[in-house]
Amino acid sequence: MKCPNCGLEIPEGHMYCDSCGTEINFVPDFDPEVENEINATLSGMADELNKEERERAKRDAKRKAFFRDILSRWKLICGALAALFLLVILIMTFFVYHNKTSLYYLSLAEGARNSGDFNGAISYLKEGNKEHPDNPDIIFRMSDYYLEEGMEDEAIDSLMMIIDDKYFSEDKMQSAYEGIISICRQSGDYERIAAILENGEDPVALSLRERYVPAMPVMTPSSGTYDSVSVGLKLLDDSGNRIYYTVNDGDPDEGSILFENEIVLDTDGTYNVKAVAVNSFGIASAVVQSEYIIEKGAPSAPEIMEPSGEYNQNTMIVAVAEAGCSIFYTTDGSDPTMESTQYISPITMPVGTSHFRFIAFDNEGKGSEIVEREYHLVYTRLVSTEQAVNNLVATLVRLDILLDNTGKVRGAEGHNEYIYNNVIEIQGAGEYYVVVENHVMNDGTSTPTGLIYAVNTHDGSVNRLGYDSSGKYTLITISNR
Repeated sequence: MKCPNCGLEIPEGHMYCDSCGTEINFVPDFDPEVENEINATLSGMADELNKEERERAKRDAKRKAFFRDILSRWKLICGALAALFLLVILIMTFFVYHNKTSLYYLSLAEGARNSGDFNGAISYLKEGNKEHPDNPDIIFRMSDYYLEEGMEDEAIDSLMMIIDDKYFSEDKMQSAYEGIISICRQSGDYERIAAILENGEDPVALSLRERYVPAMPVMTPSSGTYDSVSVGLKLLDDSGNRIYYTVNDGDPDEGSILFENEIVLDTDGTYNVKAVAVNSFGIASAVVQSEYIIEKGAPSAPEIMEPSGEYNQNTMIVAVAEAGCSIFYTTDGSDPTMESTQYISPITMPVGTSHFRFIAFDNEGKGSEIVEREYHLVYTRLVSTEQAVNNLVATLVRLDILLDNTGKVRGAEGHNEYIYNNVIEIQGAGEYYVVVENHVMNDGTSTPTGLIYAVNTHDGSVNRLGYDSSGKYTLITISNR
């Protein structure tokens, strides 16, 4: 191959001319058949592309024609609907203004109101209400107009026309009540809310009443005549409202006595108590009233916890009186007075038979009925008769009354002997063996000395036995002669 620039022969495989440095481009030999095939292929591809383009153009044309058709139809439909709507408006306007429906009066009132003619607007609404008394929209509009002018009473009176007419639906009455409550709350006139709700007997008023009007407080105990020392009066309210009350006075209000603690009625007399509950809105409940008559008279008798009867172990006698009373008692059978022994704490029950009489006195010196109790306390006999006699002799020897256990007496012939006689009970002291003392001469002659001893059947204690002025047994402590 020769260099196209200088004509020098280029060796096989060289990319540049060795003489002039020109770059050598290798081009394959030209084949006419190959060229024809290439041209045919390219021509076919061009035909296919042109065919697809024509098909696409046809489809686009059909789609555009379809949408133009739909758009044309919708324009016709919308035009028809607009014409129909306009016709309806015209018919309604004609009907309203020529037949004087409620809408007719509302429209006239609105027009007058917009032009600043308040009186004319109200006149149209009143006329409309007269023609259509069952239409609540006219009444609500009238209330709104009054309220806009600051005429709250007239606005409320308007809404009352719905409340006072039992033929309106509950939802309309609910709206009327809520409108009135809103007006009154803005002015702080909660008493008016309470008055309106209290007079309403419809279900709506009853439900709203629970929210705005407190229930009467509960007063316990109930009215009546009481003869106790005092009556504790309570006023209860489950909603946490404040409670105010009066005693023998007028109806209570927030300026009356605030109930905080139990009301104590402790003086004879008649008490008329009135109370109200006041909620957070300042609305008072209805007045609850009760009358109490206190006639204390004599106090209740004391309650003695231990009944009369037989006892065989240590027992304490407990007495209880009502508040403000003191207890006095006797054990000699006499009637107790305020000068008798005062009961301070539980009394140890005496051994043997005892008789108690109790009475309670109040602060005014009035005494109760007397309560009597009789007790018989006898411990289990732990000492036999033989042990009792031996214990007596041993005691006399220890006290140097006898010389020895044989019963010898100093300076006297013979000896003493001690004979069990019987068992007796000494009131308040217990049960005792009676032992008689005799003196026995050396010849066996026995003579009573006149001394009698008592030995406790429970603990063996020894005493001389005597008699008081009334002939009752008494115990005498023995000592050296």
